[in-house]
Amino acid sequence: MLLMLLATQAHAAAYYFLDSGTRAIGRGGAFIAGADDLSAQYYNPAALSHIQRPMFNFNLWGVQQYVKFERMDVDGEGSCDPNCDPVTNEASPMIEPAGGVAFPLGKAIPFLDGSTFAFGLYVPTSPNMAFDANGAQRYGLINSLIWQVYAGPSVALHTPKLPWLTLGVGLQYTLLRADESLAVSAVLDYDGSEGSNPPAYSDDASSDVVLDLKSWDYFKPSANVGILITPTPWMEIGASLQPPITYQAKGSLSVEFNKDHFFNSLLDESTGPCDDSKKMESGGCPPYAIDEDVLLSVTVPLIIRAGVQVQPIKPLKIEAAFTWTQWSAGKSLDITNVNLKLKTKDSLLQLEDIEITDDVNIPTGFVNAWSARLGGDLRVAPWARISLGGYYESSAVPAERQGVAVVDTPKWGLGAGASFDIKKRASIDISFGEQFLADRTITNSDVRQITLQTNPLNTQDSVVGEGVVVGNGHFESRLTFISLGGTVYFGKTE
Repeated sequence: MLLMLLATQAHAAAYYFLDSGTRAIGRGGAFIAGADDLSAQYYNPAALSHIQRPMFNFNLWGVQQYVKFERMDVDGEGSCDPNCDPVTNEASPMIEPAGGVAFPLGKAIPFLDGSTFAFGLYVPTSPNMAFDANGAQRYGLINSLIWQVYAGPSVALHTPKLPWLTLGVGLQYTLLRADESLAVSAVLDYDGSEGSNPPAYSDDASSDVVLDLKSWDYFKPSANVGILITPTPWMEIGASLQPPITYQAKGSLSVEFNKDHFFNSLLDESTGPCDDSKKMESGGCPPYAIDEDVLLSVTVPLIIRAGVQVQPIKPLKIEAAFTWTQWSAGKSLDITNVNLKLKTKDSLLQLEDIEITDDVNIPTGFVNAWSARLGGDLRVAPWARISLGGYYESSAVPAERQGVAVVDTPKWGLGAGASFDIKKRASIDISFGEQFLADRTITNSDVRQITLQTNPLNTQDSVVGEGVVVGNGHFESRLTFISLGGTVYFGKTE
């Protein structure tokens, strides 16, 4: 159970923000019926039919999330030692890529005129997170790095016999990386948390234990499907479905005690904290323990997207889009293969080593989220077009479950961009997006400090419990996106 908060954050931290791709960011994510570059693989594979010439497409964007958290006590629940100074996300921007190739199939197979094959790599947008290791938020998160990657082939199938209908399907290789660290508190517990002499909970830094989780699921197959209906030349209706993906991320968990921790007198010094001379020799201090074979089960939810694009005049396209994400399907997080051993010193007390071997099942409390988007683009010259979009998205995290790694409140945002054609052989796309999350002041938090409670006279009675409330406080957050894309076309120009 030491992995409780690590697992919760690995599940939630990365996926609540504006989607991926330069043109999509410029249209506020309204890019489901009207997707006309390789990001259609992500939004709606049927929209690949908009690609009429062989092409190579590449996108690179950066996202920076500002988070400010000022922790506070409520009705005596919780404490901050030495203080509750505000903390902010200090991580550098996350740089994320997407790209690939696409080939219309009609010239090779006339029956499939209007169909397109593509192969590409694409990622959901996920910011880096890093906070003060000694800050008041440290029991929620110190730092995190989340990667999720999709890669594979997609095809949009169109036939002249049904000119109003295009079907799309994508096959995906996916991987997940989830690295996170946080602090828990290790306390003496002679009588159990429910006994007459429960442990004294606090957030004194000298009781801290830093947990560092590194996990990977290198291969998980998946697929998505889409549809594009064109009832009239000036209207397109698109929809897509991405099924849920459950990752089994194998990894390691290391445990390092504060150098002033009371348990240092009980634990074997050979794997304990080191002094400055050892740090210079080894480049760091070894942990007290490491488990090289933990397993983290993480579910990425079902996503349904739909959009309607209209073209009231030839240079102008406008799309209204909607997305729904079934976060409630990930009802729990499961941690298995836990085998963490803290070696005790040889002493007259003949203490047994402290072992943690229990599997963990953690309810998430997440709720389904939805988003409404409106965006489009206007061709202002034969070689240039501009785009603009806005959106609103509900929160998937109830206030009482929010922490610094899951800052997800109702949000709204704007995107703007431009595309420039170069002699019909290439194009350059640029875009900018800003997302604003509603401020949230929480006074009823269910987020508590995780505690390792150990009876030194009977180390086999060690349990994981909950200490003081650490989630109450005031949250502020916003995100900034900057993206650049390029496309090279091959074959004859029209």
